[in-house]
Amino acid sequence: MSEYEDEKLEATRGEKILASAMVVFLLIGGINVLSELEDIPKIPQINVYYEKYGVYKLENVERSINTELRIASDALAKANDQYLSAKENYLFKREEYRVILDKGEADEVKERKYEEARERYEESQVKLNEKQAIYDEIDERLDQKRGKVSTARNLARDEYNTAHQIYSLKVLAVRLAFVLPLLAVAIVTFLKTKKVKSKYTIHANAFMAFASLLLIYMIVVNVWEVVHVVGISILGVVACAISLAYLKKQFFSLERISMSRLKENKCPRCTFPIRYDMPYCQNCGKKLADKCQECGKMRSILTPFCPNCGSEKMITRDE
Repeated sequence: MSEYEDEKLEATRGEKILASAMVVFLLIGGINVLSELEDIPKIPQINVYYEKYGVYKLENVERSINTELRIASDALAKANDQYLSAKENYLFKREEYRVILDKGEADEVKERKYEEARERYEESQVKLNEKQAIYDEIDERLDQKRGKVSTARNLARDEYNTAHQIYSLKVLAVRLAFVLPLLAVAIVTFLKTKKVKSKYTIHANAFMAFASLLLIYMIVVNVWEVVHVVGISILGVVACAISLAYLKKQFFSLERISMSRLKENKCPRCTFPIRYDMPYCQNCGKKLADKCQECGKMRSILTPFCPNCGSEKMITRDE
């Protein structure tokens, strides 16, 4: 390879690197623009729908009833303590009074204390029942209010979710309105520069790659928002398919396999051991070598240059 060709090859590599960097920077800007486009449609707010269905008012009432229930619970606990204390005192006074009666004695003081203990016990029992009834009534009201709050909240969320889906479709439409014309311009520019073989073809290629990748990114993002787990499966299948196609093209193409076998002195078709100057494979009959048009010596038909004189030869699949 001449010095001019070396310089040309290095220049081509440099152009590819710069074109790749150009695509990366364009993608950074494009993705940022796509993010900014989300603000064009009006974003639905959940609090608007909560206010519409009176969720906040119902929650305030629920909190108020909950406070009442705590107060009623404290009062019920206090009444229960008083009831237990009065009951214990009543049982003690009753037993004490019964012992006196069993002895056939009369004690007005103990009888009076027994009657007082019995009255306090009965009063505490009535008060406990009243506090229990109040607590049960408040608890029932709280359950009803919680049901209303839950119903209102679900209605608000359902309407919000519908509005958010419409918002997502609007964002998708705005993004498509940005990306599709960009892709159309990129395709037209690419075809024109390719047709006239312009020196700016690599710029058109970079712009085409940017527009295509931006469209793919937008589709992936929107698909991910919709399907999530299914999106992982789809992306995995697509990634594997692209990887397999790339590997097959780069490492498992017919030319690469043939050259790999030829380096090992094997027939490209059947892998039978050969010599580079053998005109045909003695196992499968495939043509392997021919006379060089420049020097007349035997050379492989699969390699681009003659090992004897270095002249170049175009390789065809038929060979």
